[in-house]
Amino acid sequence: MAFKLKTYKINNNSNKTIGEIYDEYLDYCKSIGQRKGTIDSKIRFGKYELTKLVNLNDNVSELTYKKIQNYINGMINQGYKGNTYQTFVIKLKAFLTYCFNRDYLEKFEVKIPNILLEKKEIYTETEINKLLKKPNLNTCVVGDYRSWATVNFLLGTGCRSTTLLNVHVKDIDFINDAIKFRHMKTKRQVIVVLPNSLKVVLKEYIANMNLKDDDFLFPKLDGTQMSYDTLHQNLVCYFKHCKVKMRGVNTFRNTFATMFIKNGGDIYRLKACLHHTKISTTERYVNLLPIDISDDILQYNPLDVISKDNRKITLIRNNRKGGK
Repeated sequence: MAFKLKTYKINNNSNKTIGEIYDEYLDYCKSIGQRKGTIDSKIRFGKYELTKLVNLNDNVSELTYKKIQNYINGMINQGYKGNTYQTFVIKLKAFLTYCFNRDYLEKFEVKIPNILLEKKEIYTETEINKLLKKPNLNTCVVGDYRSWATVNFLLGTGCRSTTLLNVHVKDIDFINDAIKFRHMKTKRQVIVVLPNSLKVVLKEYIANMNLKDDDFLFPKLDGTQMSYDTLHQNLVCYFKHCKVKMRGVNTFRNTFATMFIKNGGDIYRLKACLHHTKISTTERYVNLLPIDISDDILQYNPLDVISKDNRKITLIRNNRKGGK
């Protein structure tokens, strides 16, 4: 009996487990120069998300279209947010493509679900005020003080968590009021403004923590670079201490965007602050309802402006008539 070469190769590869192939996939991603943040994200996906779909010790043939479809439908039925199951499929599809290209699986199509984009969550001003309350330096633990400074940095710059974790002390320019972000999603360095309030916080923080120029700004206690998981866990503890619900590290980026607009900034300047390439991306970060900016809406509403101008003209005419 004659076998097609592709089928023959798939049959020969079928003795590998999903876990073995996923380890190969991670090595491949590193070899093509994907960012550390991207690799870390894929490691977390394999450890915490892929394992909900399949057992990593199972044969790769267990990774079937039907099983994936049922899992996605289950997420939808359980009320998961669209962004959650869409992101899951995007990450899974990248791994499946690796499997298809190396003949570990017969190719099948997994479509990325269409979703209604939702506004991003933010922290309220009440919650922010609790988080920004400075700890007592005589009694607080080092972790709480560092987390307090971290919250100030995230809210003051709107940067991503991966950007924050790669900032060094020497990247803070206190003379020119600037910060160098050496690790960006766009893979290019940028210079951002150092706000006055953050400048005061960081000067004291660097001195109290005895940090040197080449040190990471927010290191672990042993001076080494902090991982995202450690950052997240530290903030979870700090939020609990402050009696605030933790809704994610990057929620500060959403909060920065929303408060920037509420405080009178425009979306084009915000786009520059967040270093987005598309204005549509920036719009998703602004978690405002029209009622929040009702004064501005009324100020620029065409009908109100025209009506106001017409009332002015009528008033002037009436005054002229009355003066005759």
